Amino acid sequence: MGRMKDIGCMLRLSRKFSGPLLGLAIVAGISTVAQAQQAQTRFGAIAVSNDKITWRGHTLHPVLAGNSGLMLSQPIPMGNSDIVLVQSIGGSLCPATVAIVQVGQKKEHHTNFFGTCSDLVQTKVVGDTLEIRMPSMHQKGVQRTYTYHEGQVSKDGVLLNSSCAKGVCENYFGDE
Repeated sequence: MGRMKDIGCMLRLSRKFSGPLLGLAIVAGISTVAQAQQAQTRFGAIAVSNDKITWRGHTLHPVLAGNSGLMLSQPIPMGNSDIVLVQSIGGSLCPATVAIVQVGQKKEHHTNFFGTCSDLVQTKVVGDTLEIRMPSMHQKGVQRTYTYHEGQVSKDGVLLNSSCAKGVCENYFGDE
């Protein structure tokens, strides 16, 4: 089993309003607001530009399409790559879903959006796997565990179908 690296407790990928500004709160005992429009990885910037995600200035394909907005987490180092969680901001029925963007020296890989619709996200790197935990929006006290390993997302051990249709990755209602 790989070495476990706890990368900082909990990310609360949620809307924080300060006038017209949206931020990304990183919760690790004390909430702080970080810029949510760009994440500087070891391999170039990932940014939100015209409601699309770009890496090194080029739009990702298939396109990651958010519901009513997109926000980025801080980079998570994992081996020879960095991971950024992309949050699609939703409505009252599904406040948030997430996608994973993994970048390395020469290539990028990303997933479709997934999640329980919660904007509370806990992450942990275990070897070459990213664990993502979110509370269920439909079952009080239940946590769902997602794993990202070798480009694939599983939920509670079951591989998710994360293909993107017609060149667009979107999932407005989560997978619960």
